[in-house]
Amino acid sequence: MRKTIAAATAALMMLAGAQVPAWAAGPEAPTDVQVAWTNTTTGRFKITWTDGGEENRVRIEYENTDPPIFLTTQKAGAPNEVSQAASSLRYNQAARIVVVSHDEAGAESAAAYSPWFDLNRPAEPSVLSSAALADGSVRVSWYRDQAIQDTTPNDPLDRPSTDEHVVTEISSKTGLFEEFLTPTEAKSMTIPPRPRPYLVSLSARNEWGESVDIYRSNVHVTTLTAALSVPAVGQYSGTIGYSAAVGSPECASTTCGYGPVYLQARADATKPWATVGKYDGTALKFTGAVGVPGGRQYRLYVPAWSYQWDQSIVAPPISTSARYSAAQAKFTVVGFNTTSARVGQLVKATVNVLPAGTVKASLEWYDGKAWHHGAYIPLTKGKGTLTFKASGRGTTRYWRVTVPKMTMNGLPILATPSRSFKLGVR
Repeated sequence: MRKTIAAATAALMMLAGAQVPAWAAGPEAPTDVQVAWTNTTTGRFKITWTDGGEENRVRIEYENTDPPIFLTTQKAGAPNEVSQAASSLRYNQAARIVVVSHDEAGAESAAAYSPWFDLNRPAEPSVLSSAALADGSVRVSWYRDQAIQDTTPNDPLDRPSTDEHVVTEISSKTGLFEEFLTPTEAKSMTIPPRPRPYLVSLSARNEWGESVDIYRSNVHVTTLTAALSVPAVGQYSGTIGYSAAVGSPECASTTCGYGPVYLQARADATKPWATVGKYDGTALKFTGAVGVPGGRQYRLYVPAWSYQWDQSIVAPPISTSARYSAAQAKFTVVGFNTTSARVGQLVKATVNVLPAGTVKASLEWYDGKAWHHGAYIPLTKGKGTLTFKASGRGTTRYWRVTVPKMTMNGLPILATPSRSFKLGVR
């Protein structure tokens, strides 16, 4: 009996030993997980590690957020290196790479970790001011918010500060595209003259991408329009009226705060422009008047303009082409002392004219077809008289006085005929 029990017990022990497998160890954990840039221009970095040739799973762990996120799998026997696009990761956080080995039974090894590294993009720039300059260039200045604190200083993916830039980009519907890079410490940029209109966009760029404030980073550069109309001829010491208009494509049917704009004049192209009128209104079209000191050129000058709407709008200064308005003399007194005289009676002609030049005026008569010179009337400081005897009994003639062209204060005055006046001889 005791032998039977002992045999049965031994048999059960042998059976139990056959059914319990030996303990199977999992794959060995990788080591030496490292990250390093392969190309900061294209924004790619590599992940490397050391293992025993197993299949690997690569994940990324973000600090203080979700569990590690799967990135890729590297097959057994493949190189222990993968390339990762920086743009595919969450920016403005700290992270580290997690690598595990994986065997055929589905078991994972313990995790191996890279050093922590930050994915901080640069502080975004916002337009502080913008101005179009006289030569057509545009100066843009900006400010930047405080940069995100680097909690992993000198990590393997940190780049020198010289790799960070403020990017000034210009673009237009016509296909114009150009970038200007300035160092991270820069606060302004002058864009060379370029065909307008175009849009200026600011951003900051480093190895992790670009930061853009879409509400405060654009400047629209446009072109002003201006028009001016002046009379062909004015009268010395009087005034001429002018009409003008100013605008831009962005404000074609409304006011955009233009002003002041200036009416300028000069004797000719060899002389500098001088302001002779100022208009402070904001209407698209306006009129005014200006004195006539002589014949001269006029133009409308619109200074560089800026307007803050849903975005900054700027335009360089503009002026119309020169418009010439000549000047005639002004007769304040002209005529005979009588309109009817007997043959042989003395008739006196009197002339007062502005400008008060010292010249010889021509007393002229009309034969019904043309004017003919009759006599000269010497003028001294714009005044002169002439006395003559009436002749031609039974005739009535129309007369006038013409002063020759002259110059006053460097400005030309046209040769100017007076109004006509008559004299009957009986």
